[in-house]
Amino acid sequence: MQDDSITIALGLPELRVVGEVETEGEIRVEVEYRRESAACPGCRQRTPKVHSKSIQRKRDRRLWDKPVYLILHKRRFRCLSCGRVFTEPDPVCGVRRRTSERLRQQLGREAIEQPVRHVAQKEDVGETLVRRCVTEEAKRWLGTLLQPAAPGIMGLDEFSVKKGQVYDTAIVDLQRKEVVGLVTGHRQKEVEAFFNTLINPEKVRVVVMDMYEPFRQAVEMCLPQAKVVADKFHILMHVHQALDQVRTSLQPGKGRRGELFRARYLMLKAMERLTPEQHSRLMGILLRYPLLQRAWTLKEAFRNWYRSTNRAEAERRLTLWEESIRELGPEPFRHLLPMLRTWRNEILNYFDYPYTNGFLEGKNNRIKVIKRVAYGYRNPTNFRQRILLTNARQVYAKAT
Repeated sequence: MQDDSITIALGLPELRVVGEVETEGEIRVEVEYRRESAACPGCRQRTPKVHSKSIQRKRDRRLWDKPVYLILHKRRFRCLSCGRVFTEPDPVCGVRRRTSERLRQQLGREAIEQPVRHVAQKEDVGETLVRRCVTEEAKRWLGTLLQPAAPGIMGLDEFSVKKGQVYDTAIVDLQRKEVVGLVTGHRQKEVEAFFNTLINPEKVRVVVMDMYEPFRQAVEMCLPQAKVVADKFHILMHVHQALDQVRTSLQPGKGRRGELFRARYLMLKAMERLTPEQHSRLMGILLRYPLLQRAWTLKEAFRNWYRSTNRAEAERRLTLWEESIRELGPEPFRHLLPMLRTWRNEILNYFDYPYTNGFLEGKNNRIKVIKRVAYGYRNPTNFRQRILLTNARQVYAKAT
């Protein structure tokens, strides 16, 4: 008997260890199933009669940073009732699988957080196996989750699957901070198809979105009781773009080295976040460009407008802001007026339901990280699956 070794449990109670060999590069464990009989798949009678045996080599999880191979003594039984010969079941690995189920689950979990190629190289397995493990693990996680009920506060936003070509729509529960679903596409009929699958859609009270007409039409058609709120940060983005257009119109030539180009981010920064040095520099620039000063003042006034205490005050102040633009401009700000007129009710709904898509924008940033880590996805289905798995682990843990 060896006196320089230790024994640890294999962790597979269905198997009996017959022998083991450890070399410098791997660990081989000879095993067989503990069962003394098996049920015939034909007549369902159990039989202890062993017809023959064969040896199968199967890969298991690493131990001590060495790959473990199960040398399985697989038996074929002969039914004493009907005479049928059949192979005993293999629950540890599965039918015609050369890897253990627990290894495949480990590969799937690791590849959800890491590139497939990295996991394959680390575990010394094929990339095809790792991709299959990811798909199996995703089905297990996502299939276990109950279909979510319609959220009370819902957020909608589109994101790029293939930039400029393919767009999908992310839908989140803004109260529970969870992804409710992904819609393939961003057209009205595609979003409506998702809304029609919701459980208790009448519970949706508020839907926050950017100013995209197909989204609004889909909500009005399927969720007529819900109030649409135009996302605050998308509206401010349009105001910032108007300010930037004024700046570039005053910039001589390309102006890559001019003071207006160097001050572009300074002008977009909130006034209360400016340092004394930045404030002094900005005021000096604005004094030299009166039209730019006018545009910057309008931008800050609109930001301050969002601090209105109620809807009535907000509506009054918005009307005054629009009138000042009609009288004095600048022109890029006049281009905002049709948008404010078309989406006026949804913009003002913010003061009754002060919700934004900030959480959803964070999810969109994570989606971009997922895409960059994998250097892009050729298969849009795999990409959507990865996105759903970003929060499936937490939801799966709650459900179980």
